[in-house]
Amino acid sequence: MADIMHLVKIAVPPERVYEALTTPEGIRNWWTRDADLDAVAGGTGTFRFHGGNDVTVAVRELEPPLHVMWKTTSSFRSEWKGTTIVFDLRVDAGGTVLSFAHRGFEAADERYAVTTTEWGQYLQNLKEYLEKENEPT
Repeated sequence: MADIMHLVKIAVPPERVYEALTTPEGIRNWWTRDADLDAVAGGTGTFRFHGGNDVTVAVRELEPPLHVMWKTTSSFRSEWKGTTIVFDLRVDAGGTVLSFAHRGFEAADERYAVTTTEWGQYLQNLKEYLEKENEPT
């Protein structure tokens, strides 16, 4: 099995990062504009991309404000089905360190490489969204 991992430092408190990961409004600001999420353990989320390309997850674990785990139950990308997406947060001087993992890919192939790159871009979007929102006016 192959896992995707990223580490991102974000200059806001973990509570803000957690909110951006666990609310539809937060997700709409960094991942996809068309998102539904019932952010309770046992809840579900559906994230829509490019007119009908859906990813559905089961919310497996939530430990505010430090841990989020989703299990992908269906996806327009067959290689995502059954994978696990984990966001772990820890306090760091001046903000939060986000440890991201998307686990359980069958192979580290070309589609895996594309997904790795896309997650890097989305996590950069998350960082920029939160830090811009936190700038003094």
